[in-house]
Amino acid sequence: MKLALSTIALGIGLAFASQVASSQTITVTQQGSGNTAAAEQVNTTPEPVPFPSATTTSITQIGNNNHVGGPGATSGGIYQILAPRGGARATVSQTGSDNNAAITQDGRLGGNSPPVEAVITQQGNGNDATIRQQDLFSTPITVDQAGTGNVARIHMFLNSGDTGVQTRQTGTGNRLTIEEAHVGYTGPDVTQNGQDNSATVTMVDVAASAPTIVQNGATNSANTVQGDGGDSHIWIDQQGTGNRADANQYGYSNSAHINQAGNDNFASLTQSGGNKQASIAQSGNGHWATVSQSGPSVDYVANVSQTGSGNWSNVNQH
Repeated sequence: MKLALSTIALGIGLAFASQVASSQTITVTQQGSGNTAAAEQVNTTPEPVPFPSATTTSITQIGNNNHVGGPGATSGGIYQILAPRGGARATVSQTGSDNNAAITQDGRLGGNSPPVEAVITQQGNGNDATIRQQDLFSTPITVDQAGTGNVARIHMFLNSGDTGVQTRQTGTGNRLTIEEAHVGYTGPDVTQNGQDNSATVTMVDVAASAPTIVQNGATNSANTVQGDGGDSHIWIDQQGTGNRADANQYGYSNSAHINQAGNDNFASLTQSGGNKQASIAQSGNGHWATVSQSGPSVDYVANVSQTGSGNWSNVNQH
């Protein structure tokens, strides 16, 4: 616990130091048993272009409880407030046992053009990750979880853009939620592998939105909603067991593929406004598909192919 307190003190000390210097670095390594850490960085010094500030936090925890903030980001974690034109990097690596981590990055002091990166890697057991970003540009996010609980939440709001979101979950629980609102040029990428698979991606007022979801094995489910997306497209690919996929898109270029192979299959696809195109292909067992496309566009296309067992489909174009 002494180490945890010293980590917090170090973060606060560096926050005050930012008034006279733009470089802030926190590095923490903890090994064995309770492991708790938190860091706060506030950088108010504008950076000259093209030199990004060195606002970085790296926390590594090996063994047992491993907390960077409370479970589900209920408290603490890594908190970075960034100066105009300042970049940042926050990294958490956790191995072994309960593993929960939270990163919050906020560019409210001004536009942030250099990369602002958040990375959480968790291996072994609880695995709970939350990342929040707002008012940031060029913001790659990576969440990589392997082994058991695997819960991840990603929230991006308020003029954030140029993002690349990548999530990987392997082994057991696998729950992912991505929420993006009023951001640009995003590219969520979701891969889940093994057992209770579920993924939800919700996007509102997002330019060039493009979720891609791949799930392998067990009770698969995937839901996405894109509202007023620019070049909008959704690909969902699920293989094995529970299979269900919902995709909704509203506006602009539109295109959606759902491909499910094996077992209880259900797929629904709704597109409205824009050029539209759709394809649902299911192979093996339960089968059920509905496609609905509406709006003023005359470029409607819909393809449904189902083979083997249940088969049922409903296609609506207006």
